[in-house]
Amino acid sequence: MGKWYEKSYRRNLVDMHIEDWNEEFLSQFDSKNYVEMLKKAKIQSAMVYINSHVGYCYWPTKTGKMHSGFKGQDKIGEVIDLCHKESIDVIVYYSLIYNNWAYEQFPKWRMTDVNGKGSREYGGRYGVCCPNNKEYRNFTLSQIREFCEHYDFEGVFFDMTFWPMVCYCDSCKERYAREIGGELPTVVNWNSPEWVKFQNKREEWMSEFAELTTSEVKKYKPGASVEHQFSTAPQSWIRGVTEGISKASDYAGGDLYGGYRQQSFVCKLYYGLTECQPFEYMTSRCYPNLSDHTTMKSTQMLKLHNYLTLAHHGAFLAIDAIDPKGTMNPKFFERLGEVFEESSHYEPYLKGDFCFDVGIYFSFKSKMNPDDNGKHVTHAGERVPHLEAALGAARVLAENHIPYGVLNNYRLGDLSKIKLLILPDVINICKEEKEAIQTFVREGGNLYMSGRTSPELAAEILGVVYQNKTEETITYIAPTKLGEAFMPGVDAEYPLTVFGYQQRVTGANSAHVMATITLPYTKPGEPGKFASIHSNPPGIKTDYPAIIQSKYGKGKVIWIAAPLEEAQQKIHREVFMNMIRMLLPDTPVFNAEGPGPSEIILFHDSKEKRFLVHVVNVQEEFPLLPVEGITIRVFMDDKIPMKVMRLPSEESIEYEVRDRHVVIHVDKLELFEMYAIDYQ
Repeated sequence: MGKWYEKSYRRNLVDMHIEDWNEEFLSQFDSKNYVEMLKKAKIQSAMVYINSHVGYCYWPTKTGKMHSGFKGQDKIGEVIDLCHKESIDVIVYYSLIYNNWAYEQFPKWRMTDVNGKGSREYGGRYGVCCPNNKEYRNFTLSQIREFCEHYDFEGVFFDMTFWPMVCYCDSCKERYAREIGGELPTVVNWNSPEWVKFQNKREEWMSEFAELTTSEVKKYKPGASVEHQFSTAPQSWIRGVTEGISKASDYAGGDLYGGYRQQSFVCKLYYGLTECQPFEYMTSRCYPNLSDHTTMKSTQMLKLHNYLTLAHHGAFLAIDAIDPKGTMNPKFFERLGEVFEESSHYEPYLKGDFCFDVGIYFSFKSKMNPDDNGKHVTHAGERVPHLEAALGAARVLAENHIPYGVLNNYRLGDLSKIKLLILPDVINICKEEKEAIQTFVREGGNLYMSGRTSPELAAEILGVVYQNKTEETITYIAPTKLGEAFMPGVDAEYPLTVFGYQQRVTGANSAHVMATITLPYTKPGEPGKFASIHSNPPGIKTDYPAIIQSKYGKGKVIWIAAPLEEAQQKIHREVFMNMIRMLLPDTPVFNAEGPGPSEIILFHDSKEKRFLVHVVNVQEEFPLLPVEGITIRVFMDDKIPMKVMRLPSEESIEYEVRDRHVVIHVDKLELFEMYAIDYQ
């Protein structure tokens, strides 16, 4: 018998972050009605609150304070029992770190900033506690033991396993002094060993806390799953989140609110990080996020969230928020039931392995911005240039129907699965990563690397020497004779604009330079001196290479001095795509023609001898406009196709076989289509 999550694709969470200063709060909570709502929505697995960020417990606790709205009644116990009677899995929700009650009752437990102030002293709603405080740790472990002994459930979801701030509490100071020595640094400097050691410790401490809480659950409930909030995986260094959070979880998941293109990227990121499949993608029923309590997403919006997750063979969790008085909006659960009823018929086909040729590399050690160097920690931003470049690359690849996945520094062995690796402004690469990438290219893999990606790696692969970055923050890329074909409409007089600086290197073989750096007449931002009052036109040509193409071993390499892939302009995306096409294999796992919003995702089920083709209409504006005229060619190699079916009806459809490819035509895509190609 498998784990509950292996067969669960329809999930729900009802947020219950409710205070208790008003007698009305949670007074109308009805356990039977709660479960009736779940049944309306066709839910297989329910995430149920046993505490919240407010900190009050929803079980009869001896270690904390029970929410007064329940008047001592174990209403969550009733929900759990009723769920089990309806064969609905129960995953209990517990908020770590964010706990207002503990924050107020025990001031020494608080995270404090460099000025010694806690999070609520600035007027915020959230009280955060430090996992390095031993008393808070013991409190957390005692609560875990208590709810594990009190309830039967299938899993635990630990929320907020991250650093909301850079903590300078006494517990952090004492631990750092004991393990490293000295005082906590207060100036951000990614070139400083002291600062890097501090960040490494923050990441280590948070991963350790995740492992500690997971182990405590497993001690009392060895069969239960554990998931830690992992929406912070792509977020900045401040969160202190690495693959350690994933390793402490049975499967990866988290709630995100950045739109459907972000969702597509994150689904691929989670697929490559999760310990077990399926991963879990969560988002709110309200638009645009949890800050809105009443503006419900349309059925079409919810369907797109759900189908985009299913297309990656993940599980979709829809987040509702309870009304303060404890009631729930039945209209949402009816709407979600319609969504899940339709998608449930696809679930038997969600098997196999994700197929892609191109890997976008996402590094947990590159979630910082070197432009913050020298800033006091209170002024450090949360921008992640590496993520911006990765998301930009993902968007262009998806729009051009290039089979891509997201790889990470946690599983370097996955390089063997791909033919082209994209390193998008990967600011920090260690020796192990560098050696693995060199081996990948030397043995025939192709490589695109941009911006600040490892000068050492560029030196070893291309023979260049890093000098510095341009002082100018608006620069240009001018094609050479070699690069003209890749940059149509761009020339030396009207080069490609880069709204940022570029990396300057020397020593490149001139025969390999596709473009050079052109600078404006003056330095942007220089007071009183300019060439054109509104802009910074190109004026100074240089010999510094902006784009280099070369070979390394059996592989091909393109290096570019700025992360062009993050640009939004059409011409920039075309130039990036032209370079990627030069590096693509001759026979990708699939290729396609059709409108950009039609994203194609391919899985291979070798046991069933079947390819599964998912086509999703990924747009950000609603209602969705249908797209037409999509042609998909799946490479079969030596496999002999037997039939192509439209799922879930299993109706046979017409197809062609050309040059070892099965060719499928999708005349019109409304939202989602799924096809099976059976072979012998």
